[in-house]
Order: sequence, then C-alpha cells, then structure tokens
Amino acid sequence: MKRGAYSYVTKPFNARDLLLQVEKALENRRLQKEIRRLKNFLEEEYNFGNIVTRSEKMQRVLETVSRIADSDSTVYIQGESGTGKELIAKAIHMASGRKDKPFIALNCAAIPETLLESKLFGHEKGAFTGATQNARGSFTQAHTGTLFLDEIGDMSLTIQAKVLRILQERQFYPVGSEKLIEVDVRVIVATNKDLEEEVKKGLFRNDLYYRIHVIPIQLPPLRERKEDIQPLVDHFLKKYNGRMKKAIRGMMPEAMKKLMLHDWPGNVRELENAVESAIAMTPQDYITEDDILPSHPSSAAEPLKSLREAKNAFERNYLINLLQVCKGNVSDAAELSGKYRADFYGLLNKHKLNAADFRNTE
Repeated sequence: MKRGAYSYVTKPFNARDLLLQVEKALENRRLQKEIRRLKNFLEEEYNFGNIVTRSEKMQRVLETVSRIADSDSTVYIQGESGTGKELIAKAIHMASGRKDKPFIALNCAAIPETLLESKLFGHEKGAFTGATQNARGSFTQAHTGTLFLDEIGDMSLTIQAKVLRILQERQFYPVGSEKLIEVDVRVIVATNKDLEEEVKKGLFRNDLYYRIHVIPIQLPPLRERKEDIQPLVDHFLKKYNGRMKKAIRGMMPEAMKKLMLHDWPGNVRELENAVESAIAMTPQDYITEDDILPSHPSSAAEPLKSLREAKNAFERNYLINLLQVCKGNVSDAAELSGKYRADFYGLLNKHKLNAADFRNTE
C-alpha cells in the first residue's frame, strides 16, 4: 500500500470481491488520467500566452497578469460584457501557485438576491425553506484556490457588507450555522459597471470598493482594438471548423470589411457568435459578406440622410477604422482598401484626415 497499491485482498478471497476491486482500480485509474488530461487542457487553454491578441492595449493587460499572478492580492477587472473578464481571471489563476487548486466562478447578476447569500457562504440543513441538506458555498469550495466573483456591482448592499467582512477576516458563518468557517482564498472580481459612480449614487459600498480595488485591470472593448479582429476570426474559424467538422478556409475581403466596420457592442463574444453562425450557414469554402449576420441597427432612430451625406459619412468612418487598424501606415491602409497610394491620399485630403494622428495612439 505504501508503494502505491490501490487496494488489497486477503486469503482466502472471494472471486466476485476480487473482480469488484479490479473494476474499482481500473475506474480509479481512468479518473486519474481524465483529471490529468483536464488539467493539461486548462493550462493550455487559459495560459495567458495563448490568449489571442495583437493590440498593444491587450499586451499590456497580459503583462500585468504575468506580474501579479503569484500575488494573493485581490484583482479588480473592469470591462464591457463580452470582453473576456472570466478568461483573464482564469489566466491569472492558471499562472499562479494555486493553479492545481479549485477555480470557482460565480455570476452575482445571475442569482436572485434571496439565494446569493447561500451560494456565497453555504447553509445548514433547515436554515430556510427548501434547505433539505447542508450545502457548501463558493468561498468554501474555493478554499486554497481562487474565487471569481463576476458582476460584483449587482450585489445588494446587505450582501456587500458580508463579503467585505470575509475579505477583511477570511472567516464567516454559513447561513443558519453557528460554526465559524475559515478560508484561504484568492479573490478576483469583475464588473461592467463604473463602481466609482455606483459609490457616488449610494449603490455600492465605498469601503468594499477600496477593499477590492487593489490591482485594477481595465479590459478595452473590441472597437478600440480592431487589429485583434483578424487573429480572433482565424482562431474561431479553427475552433468551429473542428467542432462542426467543416473546412472553411477563410473570409472574403468584403466579409472581413463588414466585421471591421461593425462597432461590436457585444465585443469578442458577439464576434465569436457571428463567426460561428457564418460557419454553420455557409455552403462554400470561404465566408462571404452575405454569410455575416446584419449589424445591429444602432442608428435606426437617426434622421434619414441624403445619399451623398450617407456615402461621405460611410467613407470617412471607413478611413478612420482603416487607419486605426493599420496604425497610421498609409501603404498598408491603401493596400487593404484596394486603392493606389496616391488615390488613398486623395481620400484622406477630401475628409481632412491626417494619417500621423493615428500613429502610436492609445
């Protein structure tokens, strides 16, 4: 047993018991192999070196992740929905000394307030109607590991006070229990709200804000890092080609242009959904403009423009997006647009745009 035997049988043994022990040993071995496989998968999937990005803003985010991963300090991630807050939280966990310990994620906005306290802290049997057995909360489940509290800005003030106490003392009472629980947990929080404004409105506790705002990470929206669209599209093509057993080779230029011109209010999540849908719908080797779902009608309420005004507005916005993607490099922008360099300069002069304004911009 000391040398690693799973179990043993004593003589004289029953053949049926022996077979049962062998079956259990094989099942245990299978489970251990599956656990190792999943751990390796997680390390590859959420290693911050494998996060798809070319933009300088996201590169700086990943540099921050690499510096703070081994710290136990609370991390505060702010970004719009769909920017990848949980992905960054998992990357921090996988790069830390806690990577072999639990990573527990809880979306505070998805759980009714009446149940959130129980989800966070656990409860004793009979603590409330429906509590038919003891339950461990997220803080207990994440013991020695990492707890990710997504959309923390949606917590009620009452729950906020209890979370503040845990962050200060690292101990708490489950609902309906008099037994004090102590935990060793690294906390990462995320929000799509401006919590400073929420504090001013009295909707978020000032003391909790300062307690969680230790290492802030700001995730830029996709519209501010459009140079990431191409590599993300390539990544999603590979991902969903494999899942759907298809062999889509890429996107036609007009389809890519349509993706570049969209503002992506749903960010990377919306882009992924668009690519997945296009792969599922297209019968061809390349995705065309018609395969891309229509952009959200964000300007439906605006007054109708004349054809000349609409054309000029589109042309100017297209040039701005192109210069942002190419970081002010006129040769690259002209090539991507299919224009001669001299003609491209003519368009810039027409719309009073200076390519130098787009170089090394943040």
